[in-house]
Amino acid sequence: MALAEFGEFGSRIYHRGARGNKGDLRVSFFSRNTVRGIAVGGALLAAMGATVAYAGGSTSTKLDNGRLYFEARNGREIDQSPSKFFTGIKYTKTGGGAVTAQLQVHTDDIVLKGKVRTVKKGHSIKAGWARPVSDASDCKAVGVMIAEGNWYETPWVHHLC
Repeated sequence: MALAEFGEFGSRIYHRGARGNKGDLRVSFFSRNTVRGIAVGGALLAAMGATVAYAGGSTSTKLDNGRLYFEARNGREIDQSPSKFFTGIKYTKTGGGAVTAQLQVHTDDIVLKGKVRTVKKGHSIKAGWARPVSDASDCKAVGVMIAEGNWYETPWVHHLC
C-alpha cells in the first residue's frame, strides 16, 4: 500500500482544541519499497529513508472492527522540502456494520479534517496532507478517527521538523 492511496488532499484545517489520549499498539505498516508516491499539491512522497533526525514514522491501532493506520514524514526524508511534513491516514474496516467516520491529523497547533464518509466491511477510507513544519511546533502529529461519536487515535509520530 502506498501513501498515494490516502487521497483526499487539501481538506479543511482547524486550529487545535483540547482532546483526550487513547491508542495502543505501535507497528510499522509500510516497507521501504512500498511507500512510493503521494501527490500532495504536486509533491511526490517517495520511498522511506533510513532513520535520521527527520525520521517521522508510521503507526497503527487495532480496533474491534478494523485498523487505523497513520504515517507522517518530514519532507527532507523523502527528497522534498524540509520545511514541510507529509501525512497519510487510513481506516480499513474488517467487521461489523457500516459506520460514518471522519479522519483527522492533529498537532499541538492545528487539526486537519478529512471529509465525513461512510465505510463498510471490506472497504477503506483515507486522507492525506502536506503542511509546513511550523504547523507542528512540537514536531509531532497523531492520526485520529471520529466514528459514530467515538474518538480513536494512533500513537504519535515524532521528529517531523
